[in-house]
Amino acid sequence: MNYRHANDYNFGSGKGTGWGKPTLVVFAVVGLYLWGSALFVDLFSFVTYPFLRLTGAVSESFGDALKNKKLLLVENKRLQADNDRLRVVAEQIGELKTENEQLRGIRQDSLALKNPVYSKVLVKPDHLPYDEIIIDIGSAADPLLKVGQLVFADPGVVLGQIESVSSHFAKVKLYSEGGVSLPVNVGIEAVPSVALGLGGGNFSLTLPRGVVIKNGDSVKTSIIGDFVLGYVARIDKNPNDPFQKIQFRSPYNIFTLQRVFVSHD
Repeated sequence: MNYRHANDYNFGSGKGTGWGKPTLVVFAVVGLYLWGSALFVDLFSFVTYPFLRLTGAVSESFGDALKNKKLLLVENKRLQADNDRLRVVAEQIGELKTENEQLRGIRQDSLALKNPVYSKVLVKPDHLPYDEIIIDIGSAADPLLKVGQLVFADPGVVLGQIESVSSHFAKVKLYSEGGVSLPVNVGIEAVPSVALGLGGGNFSLTLPRGVVIKNGDSVKTSIIGDFVLGYVARIDKNPNDPFQKIQFRSPYNIFTLQRVFVSHD
């Protein structure tokens, strides 16, 4: 009988030394051992630490950027709110300053009129159908108050006249009401004309084309006294028209009037 020697067995695939498969098994066992060992953990940490540190830094930077953006938005809203409040305060201060100057002027010039009665404007023209205002004085506070008395913005500027009186209020009809006509004198030469109310504190009048008038010239009342009604704002001339059309307006904005006074002259 013929027996094969032990070294005749081939553990390979038919070529090579025959140690391929056993070697792979050994490395696999060693790898599994290292996988659970501290050496593998240290090695893995050493390899991945720079990457983890970089991603952590990026994440932290991104988070900080979002946080800073939110803080900037909050701060911007706060500054905008502060700005709005300051603007309101500035407007209120401006209104008080204007009112104070008007009242100071009235006090300084009050000798031009006899016994002026100061009054607060309760209802302005933008709440009424025509150029009218309601003031907070009536017959109960001033028994001498009567229809037809002149109403002024200051001692030199007339606005209109009392139209009706109740016990606690009075209605003032402004001369700028549409359709109202009033004799006036225009410019330095006091050229006579008739002013027509256009509404909103605006007036118009006509003059011969040869009369020299310029923007800013005063228009004053005549038969009720020498008071400023307004100032020339626009001049329209047509070569084919023998008259020039003048538009003028009150120096006071009737929609923002706070106080007026009534003359007992």
